[in-house]
Amino acid sequence: MGKITAAVGMSHAPGALAFPETCPENIRQKLEDASQELGKSLAAGNPDVIFAFLDDHFENFFRDHMPSIAIGVADSHVGPADQWMETLRIKEKTIFPGAPKIAEHVLASLVESGFDISRAGSTEYGNNLLMPWILMNPGITCPIIPIYINVFTPPLIPYKRAYALGEAVADAVDSLPEDTKVAFLCTGGLSHWPPYWNEFQASPDDKFMQRMKRYQTEGKEYLKTDPNLFVEFDDYEVEMAKKNEYPLNNHHPLVNAEWDRIFMDKFCSGDSKFMRELTYKEVEEEAGHGGHEVLNWVGLLGAMRGAKSKLLVYEPVIEWICGMTYVDFEITKR
Repeated sequence: MGKITAAVGMSHAPGALAFPETCPENIRQKLEDASQELGKSLAAGNPDVIFAFLDDHFENFFRDHMPSIAIGVADSHVGPADQWMETLRIKEKTIFPGAPKIAEHVLASLVESGFDISRAGSTEYGNNLLMPWILMNPGITCPIIPIYINVFTPPLIPYKRAYALGEAVADAVDSLPEDTKVAFLCTGGLSHWPPYWNEFQASPDDKFMQRMKRYQTEGKEYLKTDPNLFVEFDDYEVEMAKKNEYPLNNHHPLVNAEWDRIFMDKFCSGDSKFMRELTYKEVEEEAGHGGHEVLNWVGLLGAMRGAKSKLLVYEPVIEWICGMTYVDFEITKR
C-alpha cells in the first residue's frame, strides 16, 4: 500500500515569473514565502513520485482533440514548451522524469474504475507546472506524473467527477507497493479571466483573441505564422491588469476575491459536499473561464479523501490577473 507523505496546492500565474515586479513588494514577499514553505513540505515528504493535478494550456492538446482527462505515461516530460520560454523568462528547459511503470499502473486502475482516461505520452509543461516548481524550489528530483483535466474547452467534466477522479487516484495509490512514498500537487486558479479565447466572452473585434482562437484550434503549426503570439500574451495581460477588465474594453473585473475566499474556506475544511455540488455555470460566472482550474483542486481534495488543510496565504493579485492561494495538508506534521 503506497503512502501519501505530502500534499500541497497553489495557484499558477504567468505574471509571477514574467512580470513579478508589478505585484506590490510586500504582497509578493508573502507569496514567495508561502511558495518556499510548500517546497519544504514537499521535500520533507521525501516522495518517490509526485502526482500533479494540472490543466493543459494548449501545450499538448487543442480544440480539435481535447481529452477530458489524460495522464502522462512516459519516461520523462519537459518544460517549458517552446512558446513559453521567452514569456516566462526561462532560459533552459528542464527534463522531469515520469515513472512510466507507476503511471501505467494508475492508468490501468483508473480505467478499471470506470474512467475513460486518455493516455498521453511525453508531455510538455508550461506555466501550469514551471511557475509553481520554480518558486517552490523543493530541491528534489523525483518523477512527476501529470494528470491533466480539461478546463478551457467545454464541455468540462462535472465537479463531482473531478472529486471521484481524485478518489480513484487515491485507490490506485493504495494498490502500489507499500514502500512507495507519494506526494500530491495541484496547481491553478483561483478566480481569473486569462486571455484565452472563449466563445462566450471574446469579441470578434479583438484581434489578439482571434489569433489565440486560431492557435487553440490549429495547434503549434499556427505559431509558424504567428511566432510572437505568446510574447504578446504577456503584453495583453499587463494591459488587462492596468484596466482591470477582461477582455480588454469589456469592463469585466479580473479577480473575485469574495468567491475565492468562500472556495478556500470550504476546501481547507474538507467540505467534499460543496466541491461535488459546484457547477460549470456557477464557476464560470463567479470565477471565470480560468476559474475552472479549481477542478484540479477538487481532484486533489478527492485524492486526500476530504482531509482538512491549512491555508498559508490568499491574495487577490490584480497585477497578475489572478486570485493567488497556497495550501498545505501538513502531512509530515501529523
